[in-house]
This record gives sequence, C-alpha cells and structure tokens, in this order.
Amino acid sequence: MRPIGAFLIEGNEKKGEEEEDMAKSTVTRRGFMKAATAFSAAFAGAVAVGCTQTEEQPAETTAESTGEVEPIPDVEANDEIICSSCRACISNCGVLVHVRDGRVVKIEGDERDPMSKGAVCAKGLAAVQALYNPMRMKYPMKRAGERGENKWERISWQEAVDTIVDKLMEVYEKDPMQLVISTGGGGNPQFFGLHRFLQAFDGGNFFEPGCAQCYLPRMCTQPLLNGCNDTSISDSTVGEIYWTEAEPTCTVLWGADPSQSHVTSGGRAMVELRERGTKTVVIDPRFTPDAAKADVWLPIRPGTDVAMGLGWVNYIMSNNLYNEEWCKQWTNLPFLINEETKLLYHADELGLGEATDYVVWDQDANAPVAMPYPTDMSINFALDGEFDVDGKKSRTAYRAIWDVAEEWTLEKTAEITWCEAESIEAAVKMYVEGAPHSGIGIGVATDQYEQSAQAPEVVTIIESLMGNACHQGNTIQSRKNQSLGTYFLFPFNLFGPNELGPNEDTVNRRLGVIEHKGLNYWMASHIPTVMNAAATGEPYQPQVWIDRSGNKLAMVGDATTFRESMMNIPFIVHMGLNISTTSVELADIILPTAEWLETAYGADRCNVWFIRRDIVHLFEHIDETFIWAMFVAALADRGHEKCQKTYDPELCGPAGPYWRTYDDYKAYLAGFMSNSFGEQWTWEEACEKLPAEFTTLEDWITSSYESYEKEGEDGLPAGFATNSRRMEPYAEAMTIAGRTGGPKGGDWWDGYVLPPASVDYEPVPHYVEPAESPLDDEEYPFVLTEGRVPMYHHGTLRNVPWLREMYPVPRTWINPATAAEIGVADGDWVNVESRRGKIYGQALLTEGVAPKVIYQERFWNPELLDSDDPSQAWKLMNVNILTKNDAPYNPEFGTYTLRGFTVNVTKADSAPEGIWMNPKDFEPWLPEYTEETGGGYAVYDA
Repeated sequence: MRPIGAFLIEGNEKKGEEEEDMAKSTVTRRGFMKAATAFSAAFAGAVAVGCTQTEEQPAETTAESTGEVEPIPDVEANDEIICSSCRACISNCGVLVHVRDGRVVKIEGDERDPMSKGAVCAKGLAAVQALYNPMRMKYPMKRAGERGENKWERISWQEAVDTIVDKLMEVYEKDPMQLVISTGGGGNPQFFGLHRFLQAFDGGNFFEPGCAQCYLPRMCTQPLLNGCNDTSISDSTVGEIYWTEAEPTCTVLWGADPSQSHVTSGGRAMVELRERGTKTVVIDPRFTPDAAKADVWLPIRPGTDVAMGLGWVNYIMSNNLYNEEWCKQWTNLPFLINEETKLLYHADELGLGEATDYVVWDQDANAPVAMPYPTDMSINFALDGEFDVDGKKSRTAYRAIWDVAEEWTLEKTAEITWCEAESIEAAVKMYVEGAPHSGIGIGVATDQYEQSAQAPEVVTIIESLMGNACHQGNTIQSRKNQSLGTYFLFPFNLFGPNELGPNEDTVNRRLGVIEHKGLNYWMASHIPTVMNAAATGEPYQPQVWIDRSGNKLAMVGDATTFRESMMNIPFIVHMGLNISTTSVELADIILPTAEWLETAYGADRCNVWFIRRDIVHLFEHIDETFIWAMFVAALADRGHEKCQKTYDPELCGPAGPYWRTYDDYKAYLAGFMSNSFGEQWTWEEACEKLPAEFTTLEDWITSSYESYEKEGEDGLPAGFATNSRRMEPYAEAMTIAGRTGGPKGGDWWDGYVLPPASVDYEPVPHYVEPAESPLDDEEYPFVLTEGRVPMYHHGTLRNVPWLREMYPVPRTWINPATAAEIGVADGDWVNVESRRGKIYGQALLTEGVAPKVIYQERFWNPELLDSDDPSQAWKLMNVNILTKNDAPYNPEFGTYTLRGFTVNVTKADSAPEGIWMNPKDFEPWLPEYTEETGGGYAVYDA
C-alpha cells in the first residue's frame, strides 16, 4: 500500500510545532470602500492580451495623517495582475488579482466579463480579508476532548487521510450506503467532486442544505416542462438579460432579488434593462432594491405563490388573453386526458395511431383523432372542452388547468396572498402586453416550502399560455446554459452508463429518494430521512459523515433536531475554510480547505470562458475537490476495485479519469475548456488564452430565437426537449417520474425503473395553505420569511471584518403597525419565537414588509466560538432554530419549510451577551499575511 504521506509537503508530518511568525499588515477601510465605489476604474482601458500583466499606473505614495496604519497602496508599478474568477458566491465574476511580493493585495473587476462588466461586489472585494483571515483552518486536526468542547490536536495530512480512509474501507466492506457526505452552497463549492466520489465509492448518500430548498425544484421542474432551462436570474441562468441590443419588454422577478443575491451580474443587468425601458414586476414580501424600482410591487404573503400563480392563470384564461395558436401548436394543452391514469392519451391506446402520437378532439368529425408531431394545424381540433372518449369522460389538458384555476378570481387571490386586487391585475396586464417577449424569473423563495415544485409548474403554465419561449426577451430559452462548466462538471452520471455508474440497489437505497424522486436529479438524499436514519438506525445506521463547506447548523432547517440526530453518527469529518459551529459541535477530524484564490476552476460567463487560477497556496490548505481525489487514491491503494477502475480513461466517459496530482486535475480542466474552441490546451496555455469568447454574444443570444421551428436531426422542427416536443404545462412528466423514476418511464439517467412513490405527483398544481398558517394561529400570529443580504453568501463571511461592519447583526424587519401592536421601537432587540425555538434580532421598523410579516436573514456568530459556550454561536441569532424540517414535505423533492411558517415577536430585555457590533470589535479578524507555503499539496506517485 502506497504511503499517504506522498500527498504531503516536507515538514507537514511534524506534530505540535508552533505556527510560523507572520508579518501582519493591516489594510484600512479607506482602501476597501474606495475600491467598492470605483470598482475597476484603475483597470479601465488597460486590458492586456494575456492573463498576467503589469499595472502601468504609478504607485500611490501618500498616506493619511489620521493615526491609522498606513494603507497598502491601491496600485504599484511592479504589481503582477492575474486574471481569475471570483468564488465568493456562485456567480464566478471575472476579476483581476493584484499580487505583490507573492501576496494578494487587491481584487478588481475584469471588464471583459459580459455579465459583470468589471463590477465587483463587497464579497469579492473582501477576498483578501477572507484569504488571510486569522480564523482560517490552517492544518488538519483531530478532536482532543468531547464534541462541542472546541479542543483540538494538530495532525498531519497523512494521519488524517489514513484515519478517514480506514473508516471508509470498514464501511465499504460492511455496507457502502452507511456513508453520508454533504456539501454547502457557500464559499467556493465544486459540487461535482462529491458526486464523482460517491460513484467511485460505489454507494453512500449525499445531501446539501439547499438542494430541495434551493434551486433544485426550479432547475429540475422547469426544464422538464419547458424543454429549455430554468429561469433563475439570481442564479446566472438567464442569458437574455445581458443582451443590450434587445428591445425593452416586461420581466417579472418572482421571489427573485438579483440586486441582493447576484449584485454585479443579474442585479446590474436589470438596472440597465430598466434604464432602457423594460418594465418590471416584483413579487416579493420585502421591498427589495428591485421592488423599489419596479413598475408594480406585489408584497405577497410568504408561502402563497401558487395561489398568486393560479390567479394569474384565471385572469389570462377568463379574459381570453392567451395565445390560442401557440397553445394549439406548441403546447400539450389540446391533448386529451385519460382521467383514470391522469396521463395524456396516446393514439395506440384508442386504436387511432402510433404510440408516439397524442390524441385531440376533432370538432368537425366530433371524434378523437391522432395528432402526430409536428402538429397538423389543418385539423379543426379543440383547445378547451370535455368529451366522451371510448365511453369515458375526457377533458383537454387546457380544461383540467381551468378547472383548478376557475375559483382563483382577483378577489380571492388578493384575499389569500395579502395583495391588492388592482395591483395584481395591473401586474398581469403589464406582463400580457409584453407577450410574446415577456419573461418570468423565479427565485429561491419559491423553493423553500411544501409547494416548491408547484410554483415553477404554475409559472410554466403562465408562460405557455402566452407563448413566452425562445423569443427575444423571454427568460425561457433553448441555448446552452451560461454555466457550461457547472453542467459539465456536475453531470448526472459522471462515469457514464457503464460499470462505473451506480447500480440499481444503490439508487433504490438512497435515503428518501423513492418518495421524493426529484432528488435523484442531483443524486441526493432527503435530509430529514438521513436524520431519521442517524437517530433510529432505520433503514440502516450511517457510520461515517464527511461534510464540506458551509455551516450546517446555521443552514439546515430546525438545526436543534438536526444536531441531535447527527450526533449519533460515530465518525464525522468536516472540511472547510474556517472553524465553524459544525466543526466544534460535531466533527472528529477537521480538514483545511483552500479559498478561491488558492484553487483552479473553469467558469463560463455567457459566451466567455474564464479561468480561476491557484494564485497562492497557504499553510496546509487543499482544494476540497482534490481532497476527494486523495480519498479515492488511498482507497484504490487499499484494494477498492471500483476506485482502481476510475483511473482507466476507457471506463470513465466524458468526465475523464481521476487525478493523482493537482496538476492532473488542472490539465483535465484545461482540456474541457479548450474543447469549446475545437482545440486541446495545457493548463499553461489555458492561462495564457483565457478569458476568451467561444462565440460572439450576439450569436450566442440569438441562436435560441425560434429554435423550436428550426430543423432537427430527424428533418422535423426541433421543437422542445420534452416527451411531446412541445411545452408541457400539463405536467404528466412529473406524474410519470413519481411512478417510475423518470419522465419517460425510467430513472432519469441510469435506466432503472424505481418503485412508485406512495403519493402521486399531480400533473396540475393545486394551492395548499401552509401547515402553519397566520390565518388561524393565535399563539404565533405572524408569518416569517428569509432572504439574502449582499454582504454574505449563505453561511459564509460572517468572520470578515469589513462585511460584518456593514451588517453586524441580523435585522428583524417589522411593519410599524405590527411593531405598535407588540410594543417595539426601531433598534430594539427582540425575540423571534416559533414552535421550535427562540432567537434574537434587532428590530428594523419599515413599511417594506406587510403587517403580520416578519423578515430576518440567516446568521451565526463566529466570535462566540471561543466563549465558554461555543454552541451560542449557532443558537443566538440563527433563523434555522425556528424553521421546520418535519412534514409536510413537497412530494416531488422532499422540500421542508424555511419560509411561510408562523412566529411570535416580543421585545427582549437587552442585547445578547458577547456579540460583536462595533468596528473595533472586528480588529482580531483583520488579515494576517503569510509567506507562500505551497499548501498541503505534493505529488502522489501513481
């Protein structure tokens, strides 16, 4: 067996040695705020051909006589400027990194980025503080006391990997499914590394605190029904908004706040669109910056999006505002339903034609007839109606949707959603008048409660009725997603349909996926089912949990019960950038991962490839993507047959073989990116050539327009990538998936037919009142919602001093009428309480939320980790003390409730003890520069 020490740099195996002396250099707020306002002014007009350049501007030599430490000059003549891609959030904005004497001293935007156009948000500008933060994990460590005591002993990477992989081999030989691994959306996630590892390991469960509660319900449901893409402006998946030549139209931001969550790209683009005349509707409980600039703001009651959507559908249908010709030709709305199966009739079922044909009602013949593809518009077939088919009632899909929407008049919609009927009508009219060039972008808010699949379903119905797909201005487009790297590096079967893919038993035994089959789209397991297995041992007891990134105790619903359950797992590893509450409370071993400035990756921004470069390597940090590769290498060396096979290029498919060195990994990245140019580059060549366009922005944008009419491979119109080749507002694909595992009757990528869920996935969305409703809850009379602030991404960056200065504690938004009712003034400390717990917040009185609605951002307090009670770091202000992780769940994805549950708010006696609020408090977190150490990398001799 090859020694694991081959991964280490010389000296890393020494235990207990003191950390190196580090020259401390303090960067003042003046420099940070100057950069935040100027963005990339220093770089304007100075773009070099290559990726590395020297800044031509003279050094700043003057210092302020304020008593502050002399600031590091913004620019020096000998600065090396390296092109890279930020990963302070998921956006991957192009940046220029200033390196001076081997140290990163400044971040600015790269104007070649077609999405950010040289802008950088506060998170990106603070990257120097994150990189050199004194709270960084520096070395592998193992627990020296009890879980929760925050006592650690430094160990080598060799000991850490040996210990972990020995445990993994024990699990593998007993039952591979007893492994649980998890990731977090914050910081620099590279999700594919975990899925790639699971398939190499040949078993196990994966979860992510977002997943079913963030993005998956939209990004799975919408493409399934529209055959194109999801419509998340806040997640970089709508390229249309970056086309500055487009005519102004109407964009609906539904639970989306790009000005907060995607500041420099989606937020910036929406500002430009509004300036050019695009009208916007914002559906959000909060008066966000986007809502402040909107033509119509609908402050919806959290958890009632499906009611709002059905109200829009009712208005469009009852006023005959829909595009009838489009609906007949390019949707499944005219097709007849087999009411017993809830599925659409196929012609062979009625002896009318081929199995690939659907059935419509011919009004001239007064009989059902087969409808092949493409739609024969010479037949006088009905869009709406109920008919006798083979002696049984059969409605068109259009009628089935109307039957659900009929009751949702403007008045009823207004009553349930707490919005004014006149405002709802104005919003629908504005959207309809812009058709077929309008678009709806839905956001994370709709992902976070029981109806997470039904919200994108109802939005798809609205867009289908109006024909808003693949035209200029639509959020639904068939062009490749601008996150090509994400889609390639996160394929759903990384090793292809061969002996390295997951077997049927593995798929069937993933925790919770039989009931919630949408999780299979991300090879994920259901968090509450994982918790139950950890707590009860049913259906099997997890033995090892390896967690990366994020802070699960701040991000998982009802964090108290989550901690109690996961404490039952015997061996827990946490890999991350900083010590967190998850490390302290749960971990047995912690592993130091690399910040984005220490990692390599590829990211495409619309039509431009950017390359992230590992500019520095500090202490013993390792890119977590490569940590999984280290585990695979060590397992292979211990005789794990499947891990051994992952190094065979002929077996691994498009994902390529595993890597023994970080250089192998970088060569893999370069090879994939260069394929876009029809070439094959080395990593060094990629660094010289990128960023670069792989097509013009105009060609990339306009390639999608009317693409459904263009000739496909079979000589027929290409249509949409659905079962019927039309848009499918009647979501029978979801029903089929619930019964079999996939929309075509099999699993979504492996070809397995899974047992049916206990509850059918309905093909038409119905509104369900939230399980905890303010309409009848006297004990907890208010309804809570969450949402992002632009200083943080998920659970990250709460230890970055300048960002904490901007937003030191969570603000509890309360309408003045509600505040008067409970006796709270602006700035008072309050307790927010649900049936699961109680936390602190600081009151912000604002009419930016409706009466009875409470808003508070997620938070945790890293300054309390060194206190006598480290658990207070995740308990004092953490909204996820209040949220739910119990039933009811969304049937399709297992989503639990993070928004739209009931709370009570009372005035607190005082501020919580030990928290930091003043600028001086955060000085211990100011950056401490260190010399280049090479990180924890070394060649692993294959």
